[in-house]
Amino acid sequence: MQINIGADELILWLRKNNKAIGVENIVLGRKIIDLITNLGGQPIVDNQPSIWANDLSDVAMARLGLAKTSEQYEIDIAILPKLYEELTKW
Repeated sequence: MQINIGADELILWLRKNNKAIGVENIVLGRKIIDLITNLGGQPIVDNQPSIWANDLSDVAMARLGLAKTSEQYEIDIAILPKLYEELTKW
């Protein structure tokens, strides 16, 4: 079974779990695309506006470390455990 997941969701997870502290979103985005494609996922949408971009000011987004736009991917749900396992190492 395939699902769609965005780099913004993964960046939010990293921020909420105090991972990748001090790493810019653009750097995280590049690492995420490498990780997902290595796990067999496919990019499906380039630079999609993040959902919270409509609800938060640029200042609030910067303070929280959230991305304004992000890549979207299609992945098999079977790789979710491996994806998050790898993210915990960041």
